[in-house]
Amino acid sequence: HWHITDTHSFPFYSRRVPQLSLHGSYSPKKVYNPKDIREIVEFAKLRGVRVLPEFDAPAHVGNGWQFGEKEGKGKLAVCVNKEPWQDFCVEPPCGQLNPVNPHVYTTLGKLYQDFFELFETDMFHMGGDEVNLNCWNSTEEIQEALRRQGKTGTEEELLELWKNFQDQAAEKVYAAAGKKLPLILWTNSLTEKGQVEKFLSNKEYIIQIWTTGQDAVIKELIDKDFKVIFSNYDAWYFDCGYSSWVGEGNNWCSPYKGWQIVYENSPKEMYRSQGGNPARESLILGGEAAMWAEQVDGAAVIHKLWPRASALGERLWTDPESSQTWKQAEIRMINHRNRLVERGIEADALQPEWCNQNEGLCYTKKN
Repeated sequence: HWHITDTHSFPFYSRRVPQLSLHGSYSPKKVYNPKDIREIVEFAKLRGVRVLPEFDAPAHVGNGWQFGEKEGKGKLAVCVNKEPWQDFCVEPPCGQLNPVNPHVYTTLGKLYQDFFELFETDMFHMGGDEVNLNCWNSTEEIQEALRRQGKTGTEEELLELWKNFQDQAAEKVYAAAGKKLPLILWTNSLTEKGQVEKFLSNKEYIIQIWTTGQDAVIKELIDKDFKVIFSNYDAWYFDCGYSSWVGEGNNWCSPYKGWQIVYENSPKEMYRSQGGNPARESLILGGEAAMWAEQVDGAAVIHKLWPRASALGERLWTDPESSQTWKQAEIRMINHRNRLVERGIEADALQPEWCNQNEGLCYTKKN
């Protein structure tokens, strides 16, 4: 799963819309050209891995989209780099696509065509998280479009505007793929309690859950026949537990998620703990650890991912019974970390080497 663009930067080179990376990449050197992407896709394919692209929209979009006005296409994105950022997005810089500009949809159609030319995938991730309704409601062009329809910009009306955007964007994805295929969205305001069926179809959308493992929407989505993917941030966000990058203290999802927490996080158990129906567990497609890149780059990504991702692998592939805790896996995990290092993977250390040489003696309290 490659979240390849965001508000900060647009590093994806689009053959049909080259203006996006021209104006939106950090530098000409920090662009993924078609050759780069094909190499990554092929490298993964040879190892049994499918690379799933995500183009997050309508939020998490900004830099790179400013070219519209100069080319007579109007504002493709609004609130770009707007201040104070706290009023218009969840982290700086801000930006969202302009849902009332028809040129947005023609541009998306071209962009989606580029994605399907480069990625061999039978599904597509459309993002959809953290849309700031105040951004749209404070944009004059959008306010005017709502007034023409006799609307005032209530939350319900803005959610309907978002739904209209999602419907039109989805049609562009289908056209680019040449067929209907499963679409993935993050949990968001459209999927909140009691209203998901008003906005999304369970026959078209898979929902990726990034809220906590106790979120009541988990049971609701599954009980309403939505297929789901788990990435609950309280266990499977690997970027948590570092210093804040806006202000001081720790980042928003601290503390750090150790391999033990990763291992114990069972999607099926979370659903069962909410009174879920075992017959519906087949709707749980699996899970994914997220390593968001605000505070990681190529210099650190390997040891931030490994060996914790190995704990995720055992949880998803074998899904040990609740009686099998991380304690039964600990010695295997330590040995596996050493094996990774021997194979040239710079996996982070978990314990002093003494613990590996003296199995079972590194504990806090005996039962």
